[in-house]
Amino acid sequence: MEDVLTLNRRFGAPGRIAFREGPGGVPIAALVAPQGTCEVSLLGGQVLSYRVLGFQDALWLSPLAEFAEGKAIRGGVPVCWPWFGKAPQGFPEGTPAHGFARKAFWRVAGSEYGARDTALTLELTEKDATHPAWPHRYRLTLTVTLGDCLTLDLQTRNLDDHPFVYGEALHTYLRVGDARKVQLFGVRSEPIAFPDEQTLDEVISLPEPVAALQDPVMGRVLGLAADDAAGVVVWHPVLEHSFADVPLEGPRRFVCVEPANPHHIGGEITLAPGRAHTLTLRLQPTLIQESPSEKVTP
Repeated sequence: MEDVLTLNRRFGAPGRIAFREGPGGVPIAALVAPQGTCEVSLLGGQVLSYRVLGFQDALWLSPLAEFAEGKAIRGGVPVCWPWFGKAPQGFPEGTPAHGFARKAFWRVAGSEYGARDTALTLELTEKDATHPAWPHRYRLTLTVTLGDCLTLDLQTRNLDDHPFVYGEALHTYLRVGDARKVQLFGVRSEPIAFPDEQTLDEVISLPEPVAALQDPVMGRVLGLAADDAAGVVVWHPVLEHSFADVPLEGPRRFVCVEPANPHHIGGEITLAPGRAHTLTLRLQPTLIQESPSEKVTP
């Protein structure tokens, strides 16, 4: 992994792209565009924050998050790949949940900026990270574009001489003022609420997901849209749920709405040799005065 000085020399741009050492010495990239800022960790290829001028951070990052190779960072937008949730049937006992991409160090493949956009591209291959349950050659590319909205493009390319099957999700932790008071529109005919007393964990078939999270406490609507996703995962733990890296009141400060291609709903992807598939997420905050039904597509 290149050090911060080298990364700034090769990929930095004054006032637009800068690398620094974060917790545990993990390199973190800060992106700046006219509309706002975001930060990306090279550990996990993970967006940690997204701030638009006039709004608080759209993403929640646990103050107890661990930054160490082999650990998953709690919050932001973890990349779940090449499977989401528990490993699919047929994988060895003890195979870790959510794959291995979110616990590996990614390489910087490029950066660019223009009048309105700033972008960073990260890359992961089997030379960087793999698992005995995943004997395939691949190239995983994440392009983070900060512009009128935040766009994440996660591309999987099969570099092997045989097809492989994989699943994925962009496990988005959305920051909220109080989870008990927010409502999620667009995923079902009725809005979804997030009470303290029960865990919500649903994988919903919803081709080309579009959703809006209305937050009266923070006075905003977080609009999400996805391309080439089979569905959306909605997850929120009960307040009493015990996580070593989540404060006691933490679950009241986030809800997860995740575009995904998971095996749970038959959304896993079969990729032929040489072919590629891209899962895209777009996220944008707007003022709550705008109706969620009118402002759900970033």
